[in-house]
Amino acid sequence: MKKVSIIVPVYNEEATIVRCIDSLLAQTYSLLEILVIDDGSCDKTRILLEQYGGQIVLLSQQHRGVASARNAGLLRATGDFILFVDGDDYLEQNCVEQVLQKQQKSGADIVRFSYRLLYPDGHIEEPLSYFQEEQLLLKGAFCKNIYPYFLSSIRFNSVWATLYKRELLAGVVFPVHMRTAEDAAFSLEAYTRAQSVLLVTDIHYFYMQTLTGLTKQGLHLFEKVWCNLWLLKYILNKLDAWGMDSLFNRLKVYIRPLWLLFSKCKSRRRR
Repeated sequence: MKKVSIIVPVYNEEATIVRCIDSLLAQTYSLLEILVIDDGSCDKTRILLEQYGGQIVLLSQQHRGVASARNAGLLRATGDFILFVDGDDYLEQNCVEQVLQKQQKSGADIVRFSYRLLYPDGHIEEPLSYFQEEQLLLKGAFCKNIYPYFLSSIRFNSVWATLYKRELLAGVVFPVHMRTAEDAAFSLEAYTRAQSVLLVTDIHYFYMQTLTGLTKQGLHLFEKVWCNLWLLKYILNKLDAWGMDSLFNRLKVYIRPLWLLFSKCKSRRRR
């Protein structure tokens, strides 16, 4: 039986952390290691977490950001697989069991599954575009079906709603100098190393739409621009390894921030 390590970075999430942890403890799959990293919370988050006792592994650090918190979890993880969950999100009860079953059948290095958007008023909606059918992609198909999304999309940026083989992530870390897009930099390396990816249409993850918590803190525009410029450097450095280093692809990378800005504005108008 394979062990799954679930890494949960948290910061001032007293309103949602119980729902998150309860969803992990309620999983139908039993061999779990739940690593919760409290990144210097100054509300009641720590008190609520301590009530779980030995049901979770609770780590604490001074407030250094989500990248540092996730890195701390990776250092302590002992599972065969890694799953990231944000402290204000939660999982469907059968998430780990169902996703792990699909991984065992396919042997995929990464299993990417689907999610729903959850709003504070209780409204739930599906993303504008996601996987239309389940498919196993081997390395030869990445240049068509995975890598292009890093050039002009955010489809594979996030690390949640994704199951990773732990051995695939050996030595991979989140860049601590980035307070946003650090997950995209991590994903770039993970998908570059992977030899196979399984895309799953099943919805198992509920992604809370707020501006609180470690991964949704409000940042100054300058810092967002600075972090995305760093991300451009990471992407450009991968083009050669992907066999995609062309003038056209480099131009797509450079205009990527403008495309993302347009997409966000369009999304806000729809809501």
